[in-house]
Amino acid sequence: MYKKAWLALAILALGGCRIVSEKELADLKSPPNPNMANVAKTWQEKLVPQVVTLARPADELLAALSTAKDFDSACQALGYRAQEENPCIFFVKLTGKIDKIDTTSRSGKLTLQEASGNRVVVQIGPTIRGTQLRDAYKGASYGDFNDQVLYGDYGRAINNQAVNMIEAMSLTVGETVEIYGVFSAWDIPPMLPYIMPAKIVHLGEQ
Repeated sequence: MYKKAWLALAILALGGCRIVSEKELADLKSPPNPNMANVAKTWQEKLVPQVVTLARPADELLAALSTAKDFDSACQALGYRAQEENPCIFFVKLTGKIDKIDTTSRSGKLTLQEASGNRVVVQIGPTIRGTQLRDAYKGASYGDFNDQVLYGDYGRAINNQAVNMIEAMSLTVGETVEIYGVFSAWDIPPMLPYIMPAKIVHLGEQ
C-alpha cells in the first residue's frame, strides 16, 4: 500500500514539471533586458525623433561651438553625455548633394557637399563603427544594463536599425538629401567628423 502511495505522489510531481530548452534556462537565470526586446520601437518612436528635434544645421552648430567658453560648457549647452568620462555627443542636420558613395569596404561612406561648400562624410555601412547613436539616446544608459557585453550588443542593435534605414533609402550620387545625425568629440572640433545618420530625407535632384 505504501509503495502505491509513493508511486502516485511521484506521478503527480512529474505531472507538474516540463523540460525547458537551454535558452529558456538561460532566460530564467538572467531575464532578457527589456531594452533589447524593444530596439526597433525605441529607434522609430524615441531615438530618431530625439535626434531630429535636437539637430542643429551644421554651420550653426560649428559657429556656436567655436564661440563657446570651453568644451564642457559647449557640451552642456549644445550636446549630451550621460557620464563625465564619455565623449560629448552633438546632434547635427546636414543638407546637400551626395558627391560620392564609397562602398569598396563594408564600412561604407558617402560624401555630402553642402551649399556652404563644406564636404561632410557620413557612415552608411553595412558596418557602422562606433556607438554614438546609442550614446546619444537619453532614454537608456549603461546603468540600465550593468553588463558591458549586453550594452555593446544594444549599441550594435541600434546601429543595425540605422543600416536598415540607409539601405531602404537607395541613395544615389547627385541627389540632394537632408541628413539628421550625431557625432562625438572630446574637444571642440574645427570641422565635422564622420556623422552617424539617424534619418535621411530625399529632396530630389537640384
